[in-house]
Amino acid sequence: MDELIKQGIQQDAGHCQVHSIPWDQIRERAFDDTSANTTFQRNAVIHKICYSFAAVVVIGALVIMSGFISPAIARALEQIPVINAVFNFVEDRGIQNAIDKGFVTQPNLTATDKDISVTITDVLYDQGRIDIGYTVTTSRPNLNPETFPGDLILPLGAPGMQFFANGKPIQNTTQATCEKMDNGRVGLVEIYPSDDLPETFNLEVAIHQIGKEQGEWLLGPIPVSRKDTDAATRTFSPMKKETFGETSVMVKEVKISPLSTLIEYESIRPLTEEFYFSAVMDDKENNIPQCASIRLSHQIKGDTKITIARLVCEAPKNIPEFLVLVPHTAGSQQQNIKIPLK
Repeated sequence: MDELIKQGIQQDAGHCQVHSIPWDQIRERAFDDTSANTTFQRNAVIHKICYSFAAVVVIGALVIMSGFISPAIARALEQIPVINAVFNFVEDRGIQNAIDKGFVTQPNLTATDKDISVTITDVLYDQGRIDIGYTVTTSRPNLNPETFPGDLILPLGAPGMQFFANGKPIQNTTQATCEKMDNGRVGLVEIYPSDDLPETFNLEVAIHQIGKEQGEWLLGPIPVSRKDTDAATRTFSPMKKETFGETSVMVKEVKISPLSTLIEYESIRPLTEEFYFSAVMDDKENNIPQCASIRLSHQIKGDTKITIARLVCEAPKNIPEFLVLVPHTAGSQQQNIKIPLK
């Protein structure tokens, strides 16, 4: 079956254009006091888009389809038992881990306006992120993602799209990716909350614009819970401190859930300097893709900035003996931080 899928992909695969935001801008937005609701796409999302929703994780490398599944690939996919979830098309090890462990909520809620239907198919939730799988479909011939790439794309952030937990707005950073399908799009929205959300709550999604079409698509309430992912989460408190020139960093906590790796740290640095981790690796030097960097608190004391932040990465395949954090600091020699997980 692997060979069948590979042959079908080679025959029919195409690539879409992806508009990304440079990492420097991502970092600036993630640590911008004026932005409570930040939207961005990181370089790792490009890989998700370019290796995502039109194939399945079988041969270890996914590619984008050009808006349809060919008969050859369709016949191969029919032989795979779990193919109905949107998440199955995403090259994200954490998402696949959570699917394998049965942590997916499948509300299958649909809202329709202007002859455009939005369906939330799947939701995953842990302490680091909320992943929402969705489809957008329409019978309107003038809305064609094949002819007009901007059609049927969900906007990121208010006022186009908003998220609520028990009726209260979720302060968050969001990113999204989507793919064309026969009569619409299939996609994923990822929410990285900057505030603490309850273990269990009712999620509501309000959409006021799709592509250039304005309307009202209200979805919810959707009961979501991270009870199971919390129970499967390992927590470590390394309290590892390192100094780079005039910048000091304390890695306070590491949490590894089936969905995400969460690294909470505090940096103390001059006003003129920035700090972030440019890479995270496991004990075998395998890169762990980063998802988002969320500032939890920030204060200025004299000529010093004190920031507490959370780095959200994909979950590793297995819990390693240690993590290696690669810092980016200005004006000092780079020195990796080794975090034991014991």
